[in-house]
Amino acid sequence: MGSDSKILFVALIRQNQGIVNSLCRLYATSHEEMKDYRQDVLLSLWRAYPHFKEESKVSTWMYRVALNTLISIQRKKKHVILTEPISESFENNHFQHAGSDDNLLVLQQAIGYLKPMDKAVVILYLEGYDNREMAKMLSISETNVSTKLNRIKTQLKKTVKTLQDEFK
Repeated sequence: MGSDSKILFVALIRQNQGIVNSLCRLYATSHEEMKDYRQDVLLSLWRAYPHFKEESKVSTWMYRVALNTLISIQRKKKHVILTEPISESFENNHFQHAGSDDNLLVLQQAIGYLKPMDKAVVILYLEGYDNREMAKMLSISETNVSTKLNRIKTQLKKTVKTLQDEFK
């Protein structure tokens, strides 16, 4: 890869680092784990960059690579960490710096309880992607996306209510 390609890659990462950071934040259970995930995602993006044909938006391509990387990491784990709550120190340290209010913290924690694929669907939904785009990125049908969204919304409502009751 030439130096011009390297410069362009770094610029794309800088312009879209929020995508990488928010995905890693939602999958990680600690600050250290988030840094490890970010490094893994950036390495995957670097490896995939020569094959990026600009058939989709850069942000869509980055989401696809990042989500696939994070889902692969979760599948390789022997135990499912995602069912554990985000640690209080991570929550306070990490999300408070983003200027989050209590409702956003509760929603982020509720999303943290979701399965990896469900997290991917929620993240893409919150970023404004439509069902067709999500289906393409996640390699599932539009009907499956729609079904997952309905189930996830129901699950998140219950989890958010439970978490809000705990904060009272």
